[in-house]
Amino acid sequence: MGSPISHFKAWIAAVLIVVFAEGALYAFFQPNPIDRTNFLQFAFARSEPAQRLITFHKIRSFQHANPTIAQSGDSSGFYGIDPSVVMKHLPSGVTYLNMSCCANLGFQGYYNLFEFMAQRNPSLRYMILYITTYTMPRAELWDADGANLWGDPGLEVFGKAIHREFMGPWRIFHPPSLAFRRQVTNSVYYLGPLVRQVGSFSEVKRGPDVASDQAHGDSVDILRSATNDPWYLDFLRMYRKTSGWMPESDQRDGVYAVECDIPTPRFFDFKTMSYKTYLQEVFDSFADLAKRYKATLVIAFQPVACLTGVRNAEARAIVEQFKRSNPDVEIPFSLIETWPADMFSVPAHVRHEYADRVGDRLGKAMAAIVARHGY
Repeated sequence: MGSPISHFKAWIAAVLIVVFAEGALYAFFQPNPIDRTNFLQFAFARSEPAQRLITFHKIRSFQHANPTIAQSGDSSGFYGIDPSVVMKHLPSGVTYLNMSCCANLGFQGYYNLFEFMAQRNPSLRYMILYITTYTMPRAELWDADGANLWGDPGLEVFGKAIHREFMGPWRIFHPPSLAFRRQVTNSVYYLGPLVRQVGSFSEVKRGPDVASDQAHGDSVDILRSATNDPWYLDFLRMYRKTSGWMPESDQRDGVYAVECDIPTPRFFDFKTMSYKTYLQEVFDSFADLAKRYKATLVIAFQPVACLTGVRNAEARAIVEQFKRSNPDVEIPFSLIETWPADMFSVPAHVRHEYADRVGDRLGKAMAAIVARHGY
């Protein structure tokens, strides 16, 4: 009579082969844990969303940068805040890192970036949530990963992927071979280097599909196919030197000074058994996060060309109430600070010619905050 285990010999052998192969890959190549994820999509015949690329590069390069101050938020801060300008106003030794990316990272994404950095960098003392009034909290930007904000494929909100791929408990099951996903998909989809796909970026910049950045400073080939897109190559060349900043290069479509329309949608909060605005919920969550890591939360609003009025009165009142209820949170600027319309390339971005003015504005505010709270 055969042993009961004999029915499973083939399965056991297969498992042992996989374990041995994965162990050998790890022993010989020791791939970076950040590469061993499914954060980048590598979809067939589709561009890698530029927002995912920006976020991936920053996470991979700055995960142990040990900044004193980390900034997260939408593209108004990615293009607007040059850390070198801010640090001119700060004490020697205080370092500033721009981790901002884009609106479709969502507030969950901004939150997860802060937590990711706080877990790996005990030096972190300030979290700056830098946002524009054009992308204020709402359901799609807080608890609806997968929502598409602008309609184009690839622009879905993806902020929860940061937690899932880089922080969640399931990441321990990411095998070493996952780090070689780009090379495998490149060979299977495109016959390796023989086929070069052309695609397009969407929100951040239009251009060809992205490729290996090994020749431009990153230590690992991570992207799918070759490109000579000047914007992307510029980003790869400069983002380390600039601590995450890049000057905007938008098409100049014209910006007009109209009244700021800031919706304040509500949801039913089962914790309090009452209705609550997403603006309150998001700000409360960020305040709790900062307290948990013994950091000071700073909420900084980008200047805008639009004006105060009845359409933003409720949002302004919510922010003022939050300030009164959270004296440990610093909000150095009013919700709406109107600058001349010709200083903007698009409503959410100050032109790169004025990046020094935006940086000086934040630098002076942070100098006063650091003087109060220390570092």
